[in-house]
Amino acid sequence: MIGEGSLDIRARAILIAALPVIVMAGLLIFFFTSSRLSDLEDVHIQRGKALARQLAAASEYGVFSGNLESLRKLSNAIVVEKDVVRVVVIGPQHDVLTETVSPDRLAEHGSDPPLRFREPVTGVGVNIEDAFLENTGISPPAGTERRGEVLVEMTRESLRAEERRLFWNAVLLGVAVLVASVLLALQMSRGISGPIQRIASTVTRFGHGDLAARVPVEGGRSLRALAEGVNDMADKLGASQEYLQRQIESATRELLDKKDEAERGNRAKTRFLAAASHDLRQPMHALGLFVAELGQKPHAPDTRRLVEQIAVSAETMENLLDSLLDISRLDVGVLDRQIKPFPLQPLLERIDVDYRREAEMRGQGLRLRPTSLWVESDPLLLERILHNLISNALRYAPGGTILLGCRVRGRRVRIEVRDNGPGIAPEAQEAIFQEFVQLDNPERNRAKGLGLGLAIVRRLTDLLDHPLTLKSRPGHGALFAVDLPAAAPGLIAEGSHPVASQALNGLHVVLVDDDELAVASTQGLLESWGCEVTAANSEAHIIAALDARGTRPDIILSDYQITGPADGLEIIQRLRAHYGEPIPAIILSGDTSSATAAAIQQADIPLLHKPVRPAKLRALLQRKTQA
Repeated sequence: MIGEGSLDIRARAILIAALPVIVMAGLLIFFFTSSRLSDLEDVHIQRGKALARQLAAASEYGVFSGNLESLRKLSNAIVVEKDVVRVVVIGPQHDVLTETVSPDRLAEHGSDPPLRFREPVTGVGVNIEDAFLENTGISPPAGTERRGEVLVEMTRESLRAEERRLFWNAVLLGVAVLVASVLLALQMSRGISGPIQRIASTVTRFGHGDLAARVPVEGGRSLRALAEGVNDMADKLGASQEYLQRQIESATRELLDKKDEAERGNRAKTRFLAAASHDLRQPMHALGLFVAELGQKPHAPDTRRLVEQIAVSAETMENLLDSLLDISRLDVGVLDRQIKPFPLQPLLERIDVDYRREAEMRGQGLRLRPTSLWVESDPLLLERILHNLISNALRYAPGGTILLGCRVRGRRVRIEVRDNGPGIAPEAQEAIFQEFVQLDNPERNRAKGLGLGLAIVRRLTDLLDHPLTLKSRPGHGALFAVDLPAAAPGLIAEGSHPVASQALNGLHVVLVDDDELAVASTQGLLESWGCEVTAANSEAHIIAALDARGTRPDIILSDYQITGPADGLEIIQRLRAHYGEPIPAIILSGDTSSATAAAIQQADIPLLHKPVRPAKLRALLQRKTQA
């Protein structure tokens, strides 16, 4: 069946106009053809009966007298009639008196059985004058007797030929009616479908944006009203489009102005963050080092307790400052990725060194699974992600064990941080990645941080395109996993492997920093570790001090932003050129911009952001001097 949606307006108009005519014509042709075929059948049968009666009447004398020659002539006269194939005259003793057959017709009639017509031969005697009674429909007079029987067989060939002729006439007539109906419907449909199709074409042009198109007003009253309505709609659409275009242009200009204003604000915020980061980190760096140096001196119990409390407060302030500055830098998008292949083991060992002592102080276990895998990522940002995950586990899994390891998953590597803490309910697992959310800190105890660690993790993993997953349920700990691309193993850069902790006695350290507090705190801490320190605030002063001392330094420790034309990298390069040796070096900086980090990373020099934790600085000094 043809679906309603598959016919267009013209096809429907043609169908509506032609279908009734075709159906009516078909019914009439069928009725008259059937009636004519029935009449032909009746005529054929009546003709056979008439021939049999005529033969029976004419054969009366021949049967009575036994004149076979006469009967044969009568049979021959009947058999030549159309459709007659056989004539038989039977005597009173049921004996065949004569039989005449038309072989040609008998062979032609095929499998269709012939019609048989039997008629009795009766009479009262010989009646010469009445040998061929024409009025055979009158019953024999009283006293007649049966003298024999005639049999006439006829084929249906002429009947079938006539039926075929009538059938083909009906077919031709039906075809003629169909063609005439379709032509008439086509002619009628043009007056309906033509205007409608032109309206549809114009509406399609409207859809493609050509609102200047118009429909010709034509056809009957309804079609003219439709065309005028479409044209009126086009006029209104054109006016609306012009109005909307003006509104869009105005809104676009306003958005561009706001975008420029936002970009200016963003650049100002970036400059503020860079300045605030540097200016805030310098005193925090000095405070941390002063407290660390102070903690190594002998004190009375009460003084020792105060020193420890100051150290905890200073560390809390450092953590809060790092988190606030990190989240702000991520918000303004000033962090750039520096993707490269590197081995995981050195990074994991650095994290183990940084947090093992803290874990022991908390009564927790920190386990590291060694690995030989390489990955493609930004090593600094990945280290920040793992730092935050480990710190989070230490904070929320008291007395438990934290496992740091990795495994291969196809072409990717999954780094996992597991703990056996209290776990996280399913309904809270998305909330913990939001800023300032702490599930077990409703009193907002700052010693437990600001609730930014996991928010930073989520944003850094999104920045690096490293999927982050969390699996946890209450009472069964938590598993944080980071998936990142695997890399083929390569050469390990100098200083990648940490070495065992050892004394720094006698280590000659060159310290370059233009901040007096930073110089004093760093120098005091280094000297408390047994180092020999040569400190200055510029390139010229440090070279002069080293020449006066007359000894080659073992390691260079320099701030990045130094008063004068040269920065920390340039000072390190010139000191190395001055001595003609690749002296190990470390950059300390309160500048957390991605450009600075990229420049230092390209120089293959370790970078520690201020404020620097003493344990991390000591571990790095040991690695660089033992590499």
